[in-house]
Amino acid sequence: MASFLSTTATLSHTTPLPAGTTTAQALAMLSDRAFFLSCDPHMSAYEPIPPSSLTPPPTLPDTVRSHVRPRPSDASPAGSSSAAEGEDGGGKDEEGEEEPLAQECYRVTDIVHAIPAGIWDTKVVSTYEFTDIEDGLFVRIRSPMSVTMETFWRVREAGGGGEVEGSGSGGEKGLELVEEVTMRCSRLLVGIVKGQCEAEWVKIHAKMVGRLEEGLK
Repeated sequence: MASFLSTTATLSHTTPLPAGTTTAQALAMLSDRAFFLSCDPHMSAYEPIPPSSLTPPPTLPDTVRSHVRPRPSDASPAGSSSAAEGEDGGGKDEEGEEEPLAQECYRVTDIVHAIPAGIWDTKVVSTYEFTDIEDGLFVRIRSPMSVTMETFWRVREAGGGGEVEGSGSGGEKGLELVEEVTMRCSRLLVGIVKGQCEAEWVKIHAKMVGRLEEGLK
């Protein structure tokens, strides 16, 4: 897409997490692929796919690569009994071989009726790239018509206190969930894409908060 026809927009949403929530609990919630995907109110189906099937192949920004959080050894992609092995591309290890990236990829189908006629079909198929990071989750979504969204989900001390280490409750201030979205798409589509994000974020955050509240009972 020619640069003069495309544009970039950003959004940021913050929600306080329930009192008593630990950093470990919040990170575990973000790392639960099946739950995370279920938070999408338009999602009708999803399936894990090998990163090697994506064009362009998945990559990680340097700011993400240096803060990757290892997945638990018993974790596997949602909808699959085991994670795909040897499919990811990455950096070089000490022997010069490709070092796998800590990414998991999915094909997700959304049913969206609010899109103006002629822009997209109501059935929108996108690819998701998930990477766990030290303070949360990095997600890249590629949708039809060259729409790309990159989102950082971060758990931090309430009030913008930065990254929270360990598994404490965050003290008196508690914790908050921060969603930072960067979208790149046609200038003709940016208003639609941004509007969809603004219309749904409260529901998505509420479901995540509800999951954490259940865990505290």
